[in-house]
Amino acid sequence: MAATSERNVRMDGSLHRSDIDWDRREPVSHAVQAALSDVEDCSAMELDPLADYVDPDALEAFFTGDPAELAGRGLTFEYGEYTVHVDGAGRVLVD
Repeated sequence: MAATSERNVRMDGSLHRSDIDWDRREPVSHAVQAALSDVEDCSAMELDPLADYVDPDALEAFFTGDPAELAGRGLTFEYGEYTVHVDGAGRVLVD
C-alpha cells in the first residue's frame, strides 16, 4: 500500500489527492504522510507525528481485509489545519 506517482493532483485549488496502490505492502500511514508532506512541501520527517492525530495501528487495521470489503470503508480525521480522508478505493484526500 503506497501512494502512487499520481500524487500532487489538486482539485478545486485546495484539495490534494493521492492514490494508494493496494498491491504494495507499504502501510497506509506512509501514504497519508506522503500526501501531507506533498501539501506542506517538506519531508515526512519534518511533519508532526501522525500518531498525534490518529492511531497508525488502528488506521492499518481499518484498511486490512478483502478488497471487496475495503471498497465501502472510509475514515476522516483532522491533522493540524487539514482534514484527511482515506477510503477503501485507495484515495487519500487532504483538504
